[in-house]
Amino acid sequence: MKHITEDMFCKVLGIFLFLSAVVGLFYFVSASGGDTMIVEVNVLNGTGSSGNGTIIRVEVPDYLFFGNVSKGSKSDELTVYVNNTGNVDITVTPHLTNASEEIFSYLYFRKTKTKTINGTTYDVNFTRIGEFGFNITKPSGGNTFNEAYFYVTLNLINYNKTVNSNIMGHRANVRFIAVQR
Repeated sequence: MKHITEDMFCKVLGIFLFLSAVVGLFYFVSASGGDTMIVEVNVLNGTGSSGNGTIIRVEVPDYLFFGNVSKGSKSDELTVYVNNTGNVDITVTPHLTNASEEIFSYLYFRKTKTKTINGTTYDVNFTRIGEFGFNITKPSGGNTFNEAYFYVTLNLINYNKTVNSNIMGHRANVRFIAVQR
């Protein structure tokens, strides 16, 4: 039976404390920076042994600029292209991420500008954000995406809030929710 000498004990304790300090310092430095990690996953429904499950993925523009829009008027119509990069037909619905956003709650959408019924052409009405949805079929023929588009306008004709001064650079986030059709 071997006995641990005081010198050996001090060396082991010193190594233990040194390693603990290094690990603690690494953790403190890593955690104190306030970094944010972005995580991403493709969630598959598990059908098929090869893992070819349902993938719902959509690509939308990063930014739209409506220009100068006065209270009591509306912006030009902008055309927005959206890509279905998944493997199923989808329905896409735009929503404001901040439900209390006042100005951009007056965004209006439509899939087409006109439609023809029995030889007569009609203007298509706009639908307010949160109530508008449109369909995009899945990519086919070896393509990696299928493109669709819609029209959007910021209509402040019926905006009844007080605007005391110009509001420059006002922004809001719109989330496009895609579900399998």
